[in-house]
Amino acid sequence: MGRPANLSNTVYAGIKSSIESGEFPQGLKLPTEHALCERFGVSRPVIRAVMDRLRQEGVIETVRGSGSFVIDGVEPAPTKQEGSMVAYQVSDIGDIMECQETRLVFEAEMAALAAERWNEGDMKRMETALNEIIKEHNRGGDIVNADYLFHRSIIQAAKNAYALLVFDSMKEQILLGMSMSRGIYNVLPEYATRHGLQEHVDMLDAIRDRDPGEARNIMRHHIGFFGEKVHHTRV
Repeated sequence: MGRPANLSNTVYAGIKSSIESGEFPQGLKLPTEHALCERFGVSRPVIRAVMDRLRQEGVIETVRGSGSFVIDGVEPAPTKQEGSMVAYQVSDIGDIMECQETRLVFEAEMAALAAERWNEGDMKRMETALNEIIKEHNRGGDIVNADYLFHRSIIQAAKNAYALLVFDSMKEQILLGMSMSRGIYNVLPEYATRHGLQEHVDMLDAIRDRDPGEARNIMRHHIGFFGEKVHHTRV
C-alpha cells in the first residue's frame, strides 16, 4: 500500500535534484508528462501528483497550453555573446535611461497581466516584498533589494516564464536605476514617501483588485518618474 507514495517521493526527489543541480534551470520548460513517465518509469497520476506538489511549493509554474516552467531554481549560466544582454555595458546615464524606457513598456504590461493572473501564492510573495520595502523605508534602510524583489514578484504573478528570464537578464541595469532613484529620494524624503512608497502600495492594490488598466498606468508613472527627473537635471 505504500508503493504509490514511495514512487511519488522518488520521482519528486529526482525532479527536485535535477532542478537544484541546474539540469532543469530556472526558466526552463520541463519535459512533458509522457517524457517524465518514461524517464522515471511511472504512470501519469504519479507525475501529476509530483507536479502538483512542486507547484504548491512554488518551484514550478504551469501555464495553460504552454507547459510547466521552473521558477525557483538555479539561474542558467550566462553566455558571453556579442549583442547579448550579458555583454551590454552601462557606461553613462543614457544607458540607464534606455533600460528605464524598456522597463516602462515591459513592466507596465506585466503588471496588467499580473492583475489578471495572480493566485494566492503570488499575492503572498508580492505582499511580503512590499512589507520589506515599508520596513526598510521606515527605518531609513536601503530599499533597493526589496524594491527589485517586489517588481520581480509582479513579473512572476504575470505567469510568463520568458518575461521572468528577460527581467532577470536586466538585473544589473535595473539595480543601477533603482539605486539612482534612491539617491533622488534621499534628497527629497517627503517626495520619496509620497511617490515611491505610495505608488508601490497603490500598484499592489490595483493588482489585488484585478484592475489591469490601473496597474498598467501606475507602473508606467512609477518607472517614468526617474526619466522625467533625470531629463530635467540634464536640460
